[in-house]
Amino acid sequence: MAVYPNLFKPIKIGSMEVKNRLFLAPMGTALGEHLVHKPTDRMAAYYAARAEGGLGLIIVEQSVVQQRGLWSLNGCGLWSDDFIPAWKKLVDRVHEAGAKIIVQVGHLGRSTIEAFNGGFKPVAPSAVPDHYLDNEVDELTLEDIEQLKRDYVDAVVRCKKAGFDGIEIHCTHGYMLASFLSGRTNKRTDKYGGTLEGRLRLPLEIIQLIRREVGRDYPVIARLAAHEENGGRTLEESRVVARALVEAGLDGLDISSGSYSELDWEIPPSYFGYAMNMENIEKIKRSVDVPVLASGRITEPRLAEQLIAEGRCDMVGINRAGIADPEWGKKAGAGDTESIRRCIGCVRCIDSVFSGALRCTVNPFVGKEDELKITPAKEKKKILVVGGGPAGLESAILCARRGHKVTLVEKNRKLGGQVNSATVPPHKYEIGSLITTQTYEAEKLGVEIIKGVCVDADFVKNSDFDEIVVATGARHIIPNIPGVDKPMVMTAVDLLEGRRHAGRNVVIIGGNMIGCETAEFLAEYGKKITVLEMLSEIGQNMAIVPKPHVLAKLNRLGVQMLTEAKVTAIEDDRVIYEKGGNKYAVEGVDTVVLAAGMRSVNELAEELKALGKPVHVVGDANNVSIIMEALAGVYDKLINV
Repeated sequence: MAVYPNLFKPIKIGSMEVKNRLFLAPMGTALGEHLVHKPTDRMAAYYAARAEGGLGLIIVEQSVVQQRGLWSLNGCGLWSDDFIPAWKKLVDRVHEAGAKIIVQVGHLGRSTIEAFNGGFKPVAPSAVPDHYLDNEVDELTLEDIEQLKRDYVDAVVRCKKAGFDGIEIHCTHGYMLASFLSGRTNKRTDKYGGTLEGRLRLPLEIIQLIRREVGRDYPVIARLAAHEENGGRTLEESRVVARALVEAGLDGLDISSGSYSELDWEIPPSYFGYAMNMENIEKIKRSVDVPVLASGRITEPRLAEQLIAEGRCDMVGINRAGIADPEWGKKAGAGDTESIRRCIGCVRCIDSVFSGALRCTVNPFVGKEDELKITPAKEKKKILVVGGGPAGLESAILCARRGHKVTLVEKNRKLGGQVNSATVPPHKYEIGSLITTQTYEAEKLGVEIIKGVCVDADFVKNSDFDEIVVATGARHIIPNIPGVDKPMVMTAVDLLEGRRHAGRNVVIIGGNMIGCETAEFLAEYGKKITVLEMLSEIGQNMAIVPKPHVLAKLNRLGVQMLTEAKVTAIEDDRVIYEKGGNKYAVEGVDTVVLAAGMRSVNELAEELKALGKPVHVVGDANNVSIIMEALAGVYDKLINV
């Protein structure tokens, strides 16, 4: 009997039969061809990997009907027949992998910029600037709207010619059609604005025109937000919209939440609960008689199975979970849930898309599915890995997968390195799942793991290892400040891991991610917190999506955050700092926490190189960075060892 029988039942969406209830939602990858806006082989490999990994339906990221609607220099288009061959190549590859595939058809509207869209000024139902971009926007004329309708229909015809099994119309996240639906962004006084009926007119007309062109048998669904925050569309309005769209000819609804104006609702980080949008999705499902696809932090097979079994939705989006582990579907189907690499909710993936192309903290293969192949080593070696943090464990896994005999030695009694302290701040516990899964993978591959032993040059000299991987991590920078050696001074790691305890009045030196998260942790216990950051911005190295949430929470908790504040002395009960050329003091201080950055611990590597054996330095020991960079660096350095 199947472990998750409901999850692996087939389902029909219109005329399209999908082999199971798992789908990949349309998430931007920026893997398209730069400035050309065609899908690439890398993009095809990315989607094919999720299809091969067991997902029944792949929904390709938003591809736009007009050039002026682009979301990225690497975003893809549907405004010309020239795109059809490249799309067909991608579609064929996903079909060969055993999944159905549809593409999201849309237009960014006011949420694009001229640098992305060929120099066109953004257009929208009304001249309302984008919340983040604060850009200048032109209102669509009636003539523009007529052209937009024709372009939607023409784009769908191209999708059908390329072999897509259906299409999804993008009606959410604050983009073009969503901005027509929302009273927050649609201020028109003609037939396309005003009441909800007027705001609905354009999406309905587009669906009806598409149906007239492609027929009733071609599957058409739409993505719709259950609600918008900050005065946007309400849930009750969304239920009315959902019914109207279905009556116009839709075969299904893909329900998410939020808009570009509230990015964390659109792309929920770890501080949101699992299945965070289900209550609203259920209410919409009760309003329509077509399959409803659900998204919103559905990461665990047991939870996904429960949602289907209880009838709360008809398909579940294995979205960022599918980025983290492309084999999520296969592993769930086999009951091998321990081997699933969990999405940790860090949403660094969004940072990577905004800065180039999709990457993932826990999955270094993202965007390199064809390029990064692990092959058996021609010569099997004995390899020592020193350090059991993320980079050390990943090194052991890679070397073992290549066929080497691997021993990993960690000086502490617990694996994980700095992840052990990173899991302590509020809503960060999921990071620990990476260590759990890595440990499982390593042990399954036969890696010998030794804990509580400190490796030195003599240890290596008296062994028969052929090569050594040094992953000894990093330690806190101890700034050269008078008084830094006082008993009340401690590092953030010592505090978070419980080796030291804070008093009531705490000064944190350093306002980057570690400093902010330590402040949040302490403030929740009622501590009085002052953060002193010598640079001009708090939280400079934090991820884009959670940063505003964390900073807002620190403000609510009464944390005082001072920038351009250079600490000059720590005294018995106060901290002296300079700001704007003047000296100030935080009085009554009983604890000082150092969070002023980290430096590599690589002394062992220098000692081992003298022994004449190949030494590879990875992770923070090589260069202090985030986990994403550390794991990627492992493959850069060791893929051919």
